[in-house]
Amino acid sequence: MPPSSESSRSGAPVLLSAPGLSVVALVLFVLFASLVAGALWAVQLLNPAWQLRLAGSLINGAPFALLGLALLKIAAELGPHDPQLKNRLQLCSQLAVAAALGFLLLVPLQGVAGLQQSRSASSAQSSRINGAERRLVVLRKAVVSANSNEEINQQLQRLQGPVLGPADLAQPLPLLKAQVAAVLDQAEQQIARERQATPPADPWRLLPDLIRNAIACLALAFGFAALAVRPGSRRSLLQEWQKSWSDLLKRFRKRRS
Repeated sequence: MPPSSESSRSGAPVLLSAPGLSVVALVLFVLFASLVAGALWAVQLLNPAWQLRLAGSLINGAPFALLGLALLKIAAELGPHDPQLKNRLQLCSQLAVAAALGFLLLVPLQGVAGLQQSRSASSAQSSRINGAERRLVVLRKAVVSANSNEEINQQLQRLQGPVLGPADLAQPLPLLKAQVAAVLDQAEQQIARERQATPPADPWRLLPDLIRNAIACLALAFGFAALAVRPGSRRSLLQEWQKSWSDLLKRFRKRRS
């Protein structure tokens, strides 16, 4: 008689039975899929911001999948005579191989994406400020070269400069030029303050976040590897890594000796 049947007859909680644990594992898998699905919306493979958002969703949701896989393994131990549960565990254990390798690859990918995003944000901010400064120079030249109030108004409208009202246009031309020049001086001061407030590009600012995410990725990779089994193998992926590392150390010591 399967252990699950024995536990149900003896009055043990249904949650501790193989069917109960398999249902909880399925719920955890669905939670993980829902978290990742939100990040996969509007895929932009070459966008560093999207890559970092996807990596964050995978890291935050992976514990659900890891716990679900562990519960599924326990459920298979409690119900060894359930072929459906055994097949489900085999499939999930093989998918865990891809998850373990994926989290290992996520470490360098996050570093590259983080540096690209930092460089892109700094470049965009600098380009915006430089564009505002060039536009301000063009506005000044247009105001200085204007010969009438109407011409000033037309030039400002064409260049999307300050908006002049009827009272402004009724002023003498020199006074109107001085008024517009004062407005442009204020805009120039605002641009200068924005330039001073813009921090220089510093990739080292991302280092704490990158280190934290790298540690999380490595921990998750080893966690999935401990429960992952390659097709045709009787050992977990982590055990295979340990054996390969041990063999490598042995060969290295033999060469040195």
